[in-house]
Amino acid sequence: MQKEIHELITAYLRNELSGKESDVLREWMEENENHRRLVEELRDKKVVWDDVRLFASFDTGKRWKQLVVEMGQQKAKKRSLSRKLVAYAAAAAVLLLAGIIGLLQPKEDGVKIAEAVPVTIHPGETRAVLMLEDGNLLPLMGMKDTTIVVGERERLVIDESGNLKYLLTENSRVPSFHTLRVPRGGEYKLMLDDGTEVWMNSASELRYPVHFTGDTRRVELVGEAYFQVAHDQEHPFVVVTRDMDVRVLGTSFNVSAYPDESAVTTTLVEGRVELNAEGLEQAVRLSPGEQGVWTNHRMDVRQVNTKLYTSWIKDRFSFESEGLETVLRRLARWYNVDFRIENPGMKEKIFSGTIPKYEDISKVLKIMEMTTNISFEVKDDVVIIR
Repeated sequence: MQKEIHELITAYLRNELSGKESDVLREWMEENENHRRLVEELRDKKVVWDDVRLFASFDTGKRWKQLVVEMGQQKAKKRSLSRKLVAYAAAAAVLLLAGIIGLLQPKEDGVKIAEAVPVTIHPGETRAVLMLEDGNLLPLMGMKDTTIVVGERERLVIDESGNLKYLLTENSRVPSFHTLRVPRGGEYKLMLDDGTEVWMNSASELRYPVHFTGDTRRVELVGEAYFQVAHDQEHPFVVVTRDMDVRVLGTSFNVSAYPDESAVTTTLVEGRVELNAEGLEQAVRLSPGEQGVWTNHRMDVRQVNTKLYTSWIKDRFSFESEGLETVLRRLARWYNVDFRIENPGMKEKIFSGTIPKYEDISKVLKIMEMTTNISFEVKDDVVIIR
């Protein structure tokens, strides 16, 4: 039965249980409180499990014959990327399953099970997943000073800081699109074919051509990103979001277009941009220091302190008279944690201040408690606001 249970738990973590299997697992969890706690604790390690699934999702057939990794300066000793990633996946899977089996082992009489200890919720880190033209997924976690050769068309270079850029060949002129996905608890920076630099925020996705062709340089964004666009007057740069297009020549600006936010916001730091949206009679031009907010089929333009909307690409989050729910949504994406407001009156709270980005969440919450009358309690990966 033990083998069957650990297989059921594994299937549960992968969302692959059938209805009958769900019933069996539920009955087992109800037999003993420790059984229930075990499954819940493993479920809460969803980020780790997602990483294992990403590693395991690679096509280990002929695709891997086209991928080569050159680690550090040891370019003479080219190693197969497949072996390295599959090894990571196998190690992670073994650790996970070993943990399940170990926890299922019966405890000797008189052995006291340790009480739960406070959970430390760490800040986000450099991590992303790159979807190639053929749909294969390439995890970009922990990779630095690395070159990846994709067939005969592209070389992906990850520098010492973990940033992604492309080295193209003549064959790269063939139209090809990549999609960079940054999960909750992640951030990533890349350089596009034209030299444009993009800082990607948590829970964001960018689809872009490996090589720009045609009259415009066009990318598609879900979530938030800061762009430092390479100047090219003959080829305008266009950022497409769900409700609005941002057209630029060469400039620095921030775009926020999260699905769970009601507005699409563009903040211009320098240069000039034009905003287009369905229903607008004509494009709206922004000047440096202005912000365009598109919501409910209406465009509002206002003067802002741009540092409040771009501080996230550095080492902090800055807020000025922001509603508590807005602040919590930003923290939730970065720390990959959920917030639960038990006192509805707290939703009306306004917060101003600067929060260090790379501190554990406990320190961040203490800062907020010191400046407001809000109290926080961390339970597993949920923060309760009272």
